[in-house]
Amino acid sequence: MFSLNTQHIIYHLSTYIIRRLLLPGLILILIFIPATAQEIPDTTDQSLTVITDTIISINDSLVADTAAGSKKKTQLEAEIQYSSDDSMSMSISGQRVYLYKNAVVNYQDIGLKADYVEFNMLDHTVSANGVPDSSGALVGKPVFSQGSEEFDSDTMKYNFDSRKGIIKYIVTKQGDGYLHSERTKRLSDGEIHVAKGKYTTCDAPHPHFYIRLTKAIVIPEKKIVSGPAYMVLEDIPLPLALPFGFFPNTSTRSSGLIIPVYGEEQTRGFFLRDGGWYFVLGEHIDLTILGSLYSRGTWGIKGNSTYRKRYKFKGDFNIDYVSNKVKDDPKFTPTKDFKILWSHSQDAKANPNQKFTASVNLSSTSYDRRQSYNVNDVLTNTKSSRISYYRQWGNQFNLTANLQESQNSKSRMINLGLPNLVFNMNRIYPFRGKDSDGKKWLDKVQVSYNSKLENRIFTPDSTLFTKQTLKDMKNGFSHSIPISMQGIKLLKFINITPTLAYNGVLYSDYTTRRNTPDSSIYLNGSSDTDIDTVRKFSYAHSLSTALSVSVSPKLYGMYMSKKPDSRVIAVRHVMTPNASFSFMPDMSSIMPDYYRSITYPHSITKPSITEEYSIYENNIYGTPTVNGRSGSVGLSLNNTLEMKVRAKTDSTTEEKKVSLLDNFNFGTSYNPFAKSFHWSPVNFTGATKLFNKQMDVRFGATFDPYALDSTGRKIDRYLIRENHKLFRTTTAYIDFGFNLKSPSRGKSEKEPEIEPDPYMDETNPTLDLLNESTAYASGAYVDFDIPWSLNVDYGWRFSKQSLNTVYTHTVRLSGDVSITPKWKVGITSGYDFVSKQVTLTNISVHRDLHCWEMRFNVVPFGERRSYSFTINAKSSILRDVKYNKAKSWHDNF
Repeated sequence: MFSLNTQHIIYHLSTYIIRRLLLPGLILILIFIPATAQEIPDTTDQSLTVITDTIISINDSLVADTAAGSKKKTQLEAEIQYSSDDSMSMSISGQRVYLYKNAVVNYQDIGLKADYVEFNMLDHTVSANGVPDSSGALVGKPVFSQGSEEFDSDTMKYNFDSRKGIIKYIVTKQGDGYLHSERTKRLSDGEIHVAKGKYTTCDAPHPHFYIRLTKAIVIPEKKIVSGPAYMVLEDIPLPLALPFGFFPNTSTRSSGLIIPVYGEEQTRGFFLRDGGWYFVLGEHIDLTILGSLYSRGTWGIKGNSTYRKRYKFKGDFNIDYVSNKVKDDPKFTPTKDFKILWSHSQDAKANPNQKFTASVNLSSTSYDRRQSYNVNDVLTNTKSSRISYYRQWGNQFNLTANLQESQNSKSRMINLGLPNLVFNMNRIYPFRGKDSDGKKWLDKVQVSYNSKLENRIFTPDSTLFTKQTLKDMKNGFSHSIPISMQGIKLLKFINITPTLAYNGVLYSDYTTRRNTPDSSIYLNGSSDTDIDTVRKFSYAHSLSTALSVSVSPKLYGMYMSKKPDSRVIAVRHVMTPNASFSFMPDMSSIMPDYYRSITYPHSITKPSITEEYSIYENNIYGTPTVNGRSGSVGLSLNNTLEMKVRAKTDSTTEEKKVSLLDNFNFGTSYNPFAKSFHWSPVNFTGATKLFNKQMDVRFGATFDPYALDSTGRKIDRYLIRENHKLFRTTTAYIDFGFNLKSPSRGKSEKEPEIEPDPYMDETNPTLDLLNESTAYASGAYVDFDIPWSLNVDYGWRFSKQSLNTVYTHTVRLSGDVSITPKWKVGITSGYDFVSKQVTLTNISVHRDLHCWEMRFNVVPFGERRSYSFTINAKSSILRDVKYNKAKSWHDNF
């Protein structure tokens, strides 16, 4: 019995000594970087201890140096943590530790995962490799990571003393590419030397294409430099070889050369296009300068700058100028084409009291026709730009400064406002105390202040930058102090508002009239007079009082279905008639007189005529005073129509509202104090949504109650007296628009919004649009999860202001269909029913080739008839690895 107990005690004591004392002393330094596989040791070694399911963390270890017979202590910089799912074994005589099955080792920023890891404490090396499964396939291969760097391999071995390692069959991600290597050496400075390597942007285990590197040096986070290299596509070597290669491998931006695109056009000759330099100007801004040169005289320059400051603002600025000419073709009309794009947005959290935004799209008409490769630029007749600054002081004062621009490509007219300033003070109640209930009549008196400064230019784009344009600029300053009483209500729908206001204007010029020698010729109410513009600052002001009365009741009509099985439960019609009256008495007796008179001598057919005019009639705000009494009566009727229906299924009693007419409105006004044309035209507008709100319908018209004379001029006679018609239709329109698409295949309807990186070239639409090889597919996202989509827009417009009738009647459609998950075909086209011609048509075909893509675009007819075929690697690193074939639409002119 004693003997048995003694053996039992000895056994537990030895186990305790091995586990608690010897084990920490045997494990020295476990810093795990690539190493080659070692043979799994024979577990029959008598000195071997097995510990299962363990996680160990050590700081210091003391190991007996058996060769020197001395003790050596190694201080670690941090804890080493390791674990394994199966077991951990130790060979005391061989001074080795073995980890089996999903071994994980972490030390500082270094991590290693493998199904087998071995530590040799004699020569300070670590080895790792996968193990064969039941079928003989190698599983659990080593995965090494250090910082942001990570790679897979078959085997790896690393020496802690020399800090060098040998790796076999490595696959590592370098930037946007992947590096495959049969044999790799890692040096102490972090460089990686590669033999028989492959560089590719394809993420497949067996890449579809790669650049074969006979030997290369990888400097992590910087670059890859290789010796002789050649392209391999689907394991077929191509006759595309380079004596050396350079691949950027950095997450930071760096300045560099942009290789131009070369080619030939029949009209403008051989070209080098969009070549230049990319500059990194700092952490928050960059600059790209590109130039183009054609052999027959055309040249151009482009600039692009992208900037961003996190939590503050971001923006993108682009400018393009092209001198378009063919020096040896006298029939070619030279043009100076330009385009300016600028977008700027401020982060909502940057400053709650001020905001600066910009959206600029300015171009010459000739640029849209001759230089733009964006189909929307060709089809869009009007464009607008706006730069705005807003500043608020508390809740009382605010300032808005705007630069505005709009242009019409058909009329070639540009309308500019630069700058326009608006300063307002929100209304205050000067007689209302802190404890006032607001019911006394003095409590309802409110005062506010409004002011604005404007500068307007309206000119053809060909004369935009001339001195005469600045000379013809219209400008002025206007301000007002309205004092009113908060609306007095009668019978809940009658509002009475008395108003007293001071108005003032400041102009830099005014006009006067004088007769000419031919002023005796007076026809159709106008005469030959000279208008002199006096360039002199002048201020005009007025004091006006007005009384406004408005009536706006609501009337309801209801139809209830009498059939119990009917899906329609009820139909409700809501009418909102509105009548308003405003009156301003004649204040000219106490106000300055800004009106003058001119007398036209009599002619053979007409007697002498004296007319009154205002010296400010041509200024932007007109005359602040009214010559006599003024007032108007406004009449309008708004209608909405909606229906309540039952659900289609019998299993539910759910009811829902359906809008039949969102609005159906009429409006006009009557001026009893006008000398002529008392009634204004009747405006009619309407809108609704059909087919479960997938189709928008908008319609409207304008009706004039006055007749025309034989020359087409409107006269002050009612139409009903001339030809027994109540109105004549001057304008009318109807628009339909709907967007249909098939349900997504296994994909959420709402895609997460990913903010693009403004420093990546592929997110810069301007550079893409200016690259003819990506003419109609620049930066486009192709969604293969939607089998088809269709957009249709139909528009009909009628205008007859005088005797001539103008019609516009067009239909435009666009859509795409995914023939297979990898093939998508799209079309954009339309038809003009007036000219009986098909509008600009573009057909596109896209093929997803995994790491490559193919695009084919064709405009089959018209003046922009062209085609382009491109097959290219998707990655931006190898964006120049592509094949282009195109016919430019420039050759059609």
